[in-house]
Amino acid sequence: MNRRFALLGLSALVLAPAAYAQQATPVVLEGADRAEGLALANRSLNAVQRLQGRFIQSSPGGARASGMFYMQRPGRLRFQYDPPATLLIVADGSVVAMRDTELRTTERTPIRSTPLNLILGQTINLERDARVLRVSRAGPWLMITARDRSGQTDGQITLQFQGPNAELRSWDVIDATGARTRITLSDITQPASFDRSLFRLEDVVAPSRR
Repeated sequence: MNRRFALLGLSALVLAPAAYAQQATPVVLEGADRAEGLALANRSLNAVQRLQGRFIQSSPGGARASGMFYMQRPGRLRFQYDPPATLLIVADGSVVAMRDTELRTTERTPIRSTPLNLILGQTINLERDARVLRVSRAGPWLMITARDRSGQTDGQITLQFQGPNAELRSWDVIDATGARTRITLSDITQPASFDRSLFRLEDVVAPSRR
């Protein structure tokens, strides 16, 4: 699997039937409706500076992983997996590091080379920053599918927003091999601040120092 997409996916995952897919068939938006959907998603993403909550991830073999996530714009993220998973993923604003404590390996990727760049930017404009392939609605869900405009990252991402305020609740990533990844968020809060150590790469690269 493309490791850049593993950093957002944050590993390979089977697409479980989405909640919106069970409720209604997605309708592709065109013209003014498409522009309105994109504007709503941009406003929603730009209105949030910090998010904290739980995430669930499933793998192609049917395995599921979960953990805590912390996101702070611009550019900072932490995905802390629950045991027995051995992954820790941290973005410090410019670099994303993925540490596997069992294998004792660490991979680093510039954040601009991952789909994270679309949702963690200083100012988010999906139409400007990505090649938007499709905007659609199904019941209370708004879905936006996009590719990297720069060509640095293969594959595509679908952001899934829920409700009248278009709150980000999940995303799918399809990598260059066709493998699909879904991350679903829950128990979301918006803290006033975070401890800076959450986004410190030194703790990922050299965990023995903690």
